[in-house]
Amino acid sequence: MIVIIVIAGILAGDAPAPRWLITAPIAVRGPIGPLAIGINSHLATRYPDAATMPIPAAIVADLGVQWVREDLHWHRIQPQTGVWDWVFTDAALYALSRQRVQILGVLGPSVGWATTDPTDHPNLISFAPPEEAAFVTYVGAVVQRYHHLIKHWQIWNEPDQALFWRPSPDPEQYTRLLITTARVIRTIDPTATIVLGGINPFDTGFLRAIAAYGGWNAFDVIAIHPYVDPLSPEEGNLIAAADGVRAVAARYGMKPIWATEVGWASGPGDHDALGLTNAAYQAAYLARAYCALWYGGVGVVFWYMLKDDPHNPYGLFAYGSGRADFSIPKPAATAMRKLADTLASCRPEPPTTTVPLLTGSQPVQWQRPSQPNGSLRLIEDSSVFRISYRFTTRTNDYVAFELSDPIPLPNDTTAITVQLYGDGNGHRLRLWLRDREGEVFSVTAGVIGPPTWQTLITPVSRCPAQYERVAGSGNGRPDWPLALHAVVIDDEYDRWSGLGEVRIAWIEALGEEE
Repeated sequence: MIVIIVIAGILAGDAPAPRWLITAPIAVRGPIGPLAIGINSHLATRYPDAATMPIPAAIVADLGVQWVREDLHWHRIQPQTGVWDWVFTDAALYALSRQRVQILGVLGPSVGWATTDPTDHPNLISFAPPEEAAFVTYVGAVVQRYHHLIKHWQIWNEPDQALFWRPSPDPEQYTRLLITTARVIRTIDPTATIVLGGINPFDTGFLRAIAAYGGWNAFDVIAIHPYVDPLSPEEGNLIAAADGVRAVAARYGMKPIWATEVGWASGPGDHDALGLTNAAYQAAYLARAYCALWYGGVGVVFWYMLKDDPHNPYGLFAYGSGRADFSIPKPAATAMRKLADTLASCRPEPPTTTVPLLTGSQPVQWQRPSQPNGSLRLIEDSSVFRISYRFTTRTNDYVAFELSDPIPLPNDTTAITVQLYGDGNGHRLRLWLRDREGEVFSVTAGVIGPPTWQTLITPVSRCPAQYERVAGSGNGRPDWPLALHAVVIDDEYDRWSGLGEVRIAWIEALGEEE
């Protein structure tokens, strides 16, 4: 039987008006055109010899990439108020242009003399917000000098991360800078393309705030940095990485989506302190990542990065004896050279077996453990569940429906798929899984899209990093066998309040045929 749980609630004022609801498909599961291959080259800022810049530029071209992403660091170009130094940027940009690769120019970050942070050295790099007029002067000088070489400009790098916008991300301040900077660039070159500053796609709050502060029309391309390492591209569900930002764009105006950074290290690095991936994994993941993002609707993908830093081995070339040493290519360099051919036969391989877990025809019992925000019922004369919800606070709201008797997953399960009819609100559908020790872990099935039937697929692996523990005590690792424990709707944006309704036809386990 079905236990029906209903609660009255109020409708608060931040729910999107009907014209802001998602009305177009957001889960693109096929290429939207040819994939452009790029790499974060960093020649202007890291290669040590301007006179020999054609050497690394030729190495970049030999990799078969069509795009490079180059930092145009303010502190190197304008170390003092009236001092301009174009030596390295001239050398790098002209050398790369002669190789006929397109350049994405990254503007920023700050220089110490142009911030209010008293701890900044005046002539060195700073990640504090810049004085706007000084930043505009720097941008104008750079664009005026290079607009015949660069047609695509990215304003800042990862402004949604505290590491790159100190002391903490400020979407209102960034939006003002974005609008002003874009205006300057377009005044100099009306044909220029403005690229957003590379955000985390798994948390869309910063992107929503840019729209709220009036910045949506200031840029042309949404840039994401969909790092999932040390998970593999499949375990990290990289094919769905752009779904969240696409849901935001469906409300405010669709734009192309680029991944201006993605990568894996070949040892301990920024996102993988334990070194769970090695050089062989790095090479294998490269091709699979480009394929997944391509099939996820991303148009340009830039690998991070060309050459290792001393303690951050994300490069295609090992650090060796220094920044000018390109004598030690890693297997990932070979994978990059072969990538165009690999993509020609790229087809994400779905699991080949399906086992029904939950349909409306089963005699299951539900209970709601917390967050009294909705109801679940079976639609009369059908096998479809209807979940209605009301979110009323300005903090995190969710509604969870637990199965009294969790449904075991087959041991060969590699993914779970949900057939769902959305409501256009763009929230997340999550599944709670209970392990053999009684711990409960959460995985994200996907973004709830428009009012039409859609299939969400989420990988299920043996890797603990994929899961978030939500209840129970134990070793903190998902110990198989696992069982489907609950279906959860979680608000995508904590300030959202309102009501909605989704329908679920079935939930199935996917596996590999033996």
